[in-house]
Amino acid sequence: MEDIGNMLIQGHDDDQLRLRDIARIEKDYESPTRNEMFYDGERAIGILIAASTGSDIVKVGSAVEKKLSQLKDKRLPVGVDYHKVFYQPERVGDSLGTFVINLIESVIIVVFILMLTMGFKSGLIIGISLVVTVFGSFLFLETMDGTMQRVSLAAFVLAMGMLVDNAIVIVDGILVDLKAGKNRMEAMTAIGRQTAMPLLGATLIAIIAFLPIFMSPDTAGVYTRDLFIVLAVSLLLSWVLALTHVPLMAERRLHPEADQNVSGKRVYKGWPYALLRKSLSFGLRHRWSFVLSMVALLGLSAWGYGYMRQGFFPDMVYNQMYMEYKLPEGTNSSRVAHDLEEIEAYLKSRKEITHVTRSVGGTPGRYNLVRSIANPSLSYGELIIDFTSPEELENHMDEIQDYLTAHYPDAYVKMKRYNLMFKKYPIEAQFLGPDPAVLHRLADSARVIMEKSPEIRLITTNWDPQIPVLTVEYDQPAARTLGLSRNDVSMSLLTATSGIPIGSFYQGIHRDNIYLRCLNEKGTPIEDLNNAQVFSSLPSLNGLLNEETMVKLKSGTLSKEELVESLMGSTPLKQISKKVDIRWEDPVIPRYNGQRSQSVQCSPAPGIETEKAWQSIAPLIEQIDLPEGYSLEWQGEKAANNQSMEYLFRNFPFAIILMITILIMLFKDYRKPLIIFCCLPFILVGVVAVMFITGKTFNFVAIVGTLGLIGMLIKNGIVLMDEITLQLNRGTEPTTALIDSAQSRLRPVMMASLTTILGMIPLLTDSMFGSLAASIMGGLLFGTLITLLFIPILYALFFHIKQTDA
Repeated sequence: MEDIGNMLIQGHDDDQLRLRDIARIEKDYESPTRNEMFYDGERAIGILIAASTGSDIVKVGSAVEKKLSQLKDKRLPVGVDYHKVFYQPERVGDSLGTFVINLIESVIIVVFILMLTMGFKSGLIIGISLVVTVFGSFLFLETMDGTMQRVSLAAFVLAMGMLVDNAIVIVDGILVDLKAGKNRMEAMTAIGRQTAMPLLGATLIAIIAFLPIFMSPDTAGVYTRDLFIVLAVSLLLSWVLALTHVPLMAERRLHPEADQNVSGKRVYKGWPYALLRKSLSFGLRHRWSFVLSMVALLGLSAWGYGYMRQGFFPDMVYNQMYMEYKLPEGTNSSRVAHDLEEIEAYLKSRKEITHVTRSVGGTPGRYNLVRSIANPSLSYGELIIDFTSPEELENHMDEIQDYLTAHYPDAYVKMKRYNLMFKKYPIEAQFLGPDPAVLHRLADSARVIMEKSPEIRLITTNWDPQIPVLTVEYDQPAARTLGLSRNDVSMSLLTATSGIPIGSFYQGIHRDNIYLRCLNEKGTPIEDLNNAQVFSSLPSLNGLLNEETMVKLKSGTLSKEELVESLMGSTPLKQISKKVDIRWEDPVIPRYNGQRSQSVQCSPAPGIETEKAWQSIAPLIEQIDLPEGYSLEWQGEKAANNQSMEYLFRNFPFAIILMITILIMLFKDYRKPLIIFCCLPFILVGVVAVMFITGKTFNFVAIVGTLGLIGMLIKNGIVLMDEITLQLNRGTEPTTALIDSAQSRLRPVMMASLTTILGMIPLLTDSMFGSLAASIMGGLLFGTLITLLFIPILYALFFHIKQTDA
């Protein structure tokens, strides 16, 4: 302060002045305050720490904890403390712990089911192969700089059934051959030679089914990309181990007794095989009735799909949420601070709330990637609210929202949970066009429609109410006469009001801005702008170069002081303006792709899915008559979902082409791949049924699971089709070949499906992957019937096989 005051300024007559002699220098807080932060009512400073790319967030968190403990013990003054507002390492650690438990539970369930259904030794062999595959995949992913997070762990749970599928096929084939009386070496190698390439093709197709997810460039695709990487590594490793490791263990451990009544022929005994033979024989005799029944089921499922709960991404299961509070632009920031204090006091009075962090002027930093960030504004504030548990948050969120909406009707108040949906509003109708008046009219029409819908609430627009704006009607001829420009007027007005930044002053690493302000004689801000003085940035020569001034200079009647005054003096604003007026204007005019836009935004009512709420208003809003040059676009969650689906399915034809290519290379025939692809739509039957039963939302991750089902069904279909071809090549009667082939795949298909379905149970309760688990469980349950019954029946139709007694 003293150093700045002692700065020397050159005067007119080579004299020097100190800055303190002509200006008052003082240090004060910025007014108005741009951003403030409070924790439980106490003033706070927020520190944001981000982990560098490739680092372990849990280890980073441990290092931060250690450093904070050192600061608290040695350097923090009395009365100063620290608190964690949002601490990602704890959430990641808890999430990983839960998923590791889910993975272990899934492995235990799968191994137990295998031992129960295939015998202790067979189940043990497959279980060991599964464990080796999982740990081997972890080691391989480590060398690829992979990360262990909830998506990669969920991928292992998702792949559990597929990981054992190859091993089940090999073990089952070995058991059948040993019981058929083949010698041990032949039994250990025959099934591998027969199914190595079909299993490889089926494994590649199962991987390719997830390829569109890996290639999707949007946020949802990036988040779920590790599904493809983990599945590719683990499935290929499971194929290698099934052909090498499994026969070696089987040779030592498996010693089933050969059936005495057969020699070299496979044996299928037990009620499951008898039930399959009867069902398939019945279906082959009534093949067209069976197909029509399946088509009817598909149509019923397609109809039921429209009534399923639908969404994009589920909310994060956190015990924390945030509240956005917005008053009309131009509102005094003290009003925002006062209202937030009141709301904080109300929230702290509730027993389910533990801490409240208050921020005025904007979001307190980009501390999280799964939330929207508000534009800085003096009329904006928000609260970060901690609950005792996620369940308490879920139970009381709507009640708090209703209270705040009722008690603060002139403000936009919205309680929001963390979500991967990066849009601020779930539903957003955006009108684009050139005229703000027309945009207002269109937005009002949409708002009326939304207000009439009981499934909609919290309706707002992205245009704030008009605010008073001080406007100066610039008198250009008068200003030119005095040598003043528009820039001189604007800079002088800024000096007379909030001040103009003219430099920075550093104290160590801290920087303070220096502002120049022009005050009146009493040392207070100027109140009458008409008398505000306008200074020229350059000496005014216009006043010098007129006839009167030239005559005075020649006659010597114009003194030096008077000349300097005329060159360097100021002019009242009223002399260079026609009038100073107040007008009402829009504070911000949003634009989208270069066009003016106005969005009408809303949220679904409690208990209503976003898709259902959107469907209740979309047809009516889309019927609004749009003038020429105006358009309507849907933004919000709908746009984010559509964009993700577009990116996902944009690469889906490429994946399909790869699948078809592999199938044609395997079968050297187009009808067999066509049979398999004809079965794929029927996955929807099982998916829709289980979605209704479990009450899950059909969202993005459920779609990912459904895409995975395509690979699983094709994988089972390939091995079954290969077995049918092998039986026919041996000269087996066609109907018998279809039934025997289905019987040969009964145990592998049932075991793979059963292990996958039961292995998904730990994921059912997960907020993120519960829908994925439900879709796969339903699709696989019905996919088993498709593989064992529908594919042989379609084969009989495509290849014109007549029914005979088998």
